[in-house]
Amino acid sequence: MLFSSPSFLIFFGAYLVLHAFLPLRFRLSLIVVGSAIFYGYWNPVYIWLPFAIMLIAYYGAIWMADTQHQTEKRRRLTSVVAVLLIPLLIVKYTNFIYQDVFGFITGATGRLVDWQLPLGISFITFTLIAYVVDVYAGRYRVERNAGMLAGLVLFFPHLIAGPILRPNELLPQLHRQKRRLGALAILGVAIFSVGLLKKLVFADPVSEVVERVFSSSAENLNGVDYLIGIYGFALQIYCDFSGYTDMAIGAAILLGVRLPTNFQRPYVAISIVDFWTRWHITLSKWLRDYLYIPLGGNRHGYLRQSANLFITMGLGGLWHGASWTFVIWGLTHGMGISFVHAIRRFRALRWLGKLPRSLKIIVTFHFVSACWILFRAPDMATAWRVASGPFVSSWSNVGDTLQNHVFSLFLLTVFFLSHRWDDHQTIRKFVKRAPKAIFWPTIVLIWLLAMTVSQGSSAKFIYFDF
Repeated sequence: MLFSSPSFLIFFGAYLVLHAFLPLRFRLSLIVVGSAIFYGYWNPVYIWLPFAIMLIAYYGAIWMADTQHQTEKRRRLTSVVAVLLIPLLIVKYTNFIYQDVFGFITGATGRLVDWQLPLGISFITFTLIAYVVDVYAGRYRVERNAGMLAGLVLFFPHLIAGPILRPNELLPQLHRQKRRLGALAILGVAIFSVGLLKKLVFADPVSEVVERVFSSSAENLNGVDYLIGIYGFALQIYCDFSGYTDMAIGAAILLGVRLPTNFQRPYVAISIVDFWTRWHITLSKWLRDYLYIPLGGNRHGYLRQSANLFITMGLGGLWHGASWTFVIWGLTHGMGISFVHAIRRFRALRWLGKLPRSLKIIVTFHFVSACWILFRAPDMATAWRVASGPFVSSWSNVGDTLQNHVFSLFLLTVFFLSHRWDDHQTIRKFVKRAPKAIFWPTIVLIWLLAMTVSQGSSAKFIYFDF
């Protein structure tokens, strides 16, 4: 059930009515039951999985909290986290381990198992690991109401593709349900509408040229095709994922819940370090707090810091997908982050930090876009073909190629010219300052434009695969 689909709008309309009229004491039950229906709509076979993983964290955290001995508590934490990771390892990485890891030694080929990846399992696992670790560290009390923990995991706006929540970001709100929304409802409608615009008007139309460039059967492509495909995917993945997040945040606001911001104009970042404070912010913070810092962070010199960065980003890449392209994508980002820290640390490189801001933005964007090739390509051969395409392919018939991609070029132009204002602060200002005679026609126009361009259909969100 996609946020941008008519079926979701019907589901959400019915849910919103129940949310408004049911007594507050039934709100948590509505979240659990409604979210289970939302999750099961995709594949009822897996409806038990979020509950099972949640129960592991629920009983594991209680077991861990019941001992006062720090060594024993740490041992129990390790055990609980390991058990939480088992479902993810089995359903997502079995074929990768069998074919791409053991295959180097045994020569094994093909797929060992052939099952569909459960939606949101990576996000569910990380959310519950954050809960267990925060209980261990004393940042949040152990939750002895299983329904509350089910609400944390299953709350459907964030269930499938984040944001990745810490317990303190949602559980206190579930404990303090509110009857009225007030002016926040208008903000929720506005943020949801902007997300719908990103998904249906920008991400989905550009996906066609991106698919043509990255397809294994691609042929008769020139340098312009490759460039449009590369820049197009930079647009597509941002508008697809941030569009999903905007719709999640907007829907949550309509239900009286505030979810954390997940994107903050990432393509105006002045370094790769800055980029990761703007892109998938909840994942970035998760990797920092639950992996990078426990590994030692920057506490033991530059070489150790670099090693920690490579481990963190390599595993972050593997979290996205069971493929060497994702691992190399993560390691490449780790290399970029390490280089930025070298610029700050070593005097001989500090001149690079004094380059003009506009040049830093351009360099960072192109580094990120080059890395996106690894993220999008199904294998290393395709990644190499696309990365080298603008340099080794013909540049003949440029005029015809540009003419064939007029709409994609128009979308790219509009996106990059408007990206600097693409944040929730801008939306809040518009909601606060715009007269109703301007605000509501603008919202209607967004929806009409989205329905016209999409023609009533919507492609699957990219991050549903992770």
